[in-house]
Amino acid sequence: QFRRALVGERWTAWMHLVRRLIDVQLSDQPDSTHWKLARNGVFTVKSFFMDLIN
Repeated sequence: QFRRALVGERWTAWMHLVRRLIDVQLSDQPDSTHWKLARNGVFTVKSFFMDLIN
């Protein structure tokens, strides 16, 4: 049986993960993606590039 103690940096990393996941709500709906940098929600290289240069 292999276990590591959650102390120091490991504890900090664990708590960071827990805080990130605490508000996640799962559902039976199919997964979907939405690209926030484009109005229509679809990824394009142009939208990515425009965000990089602005």
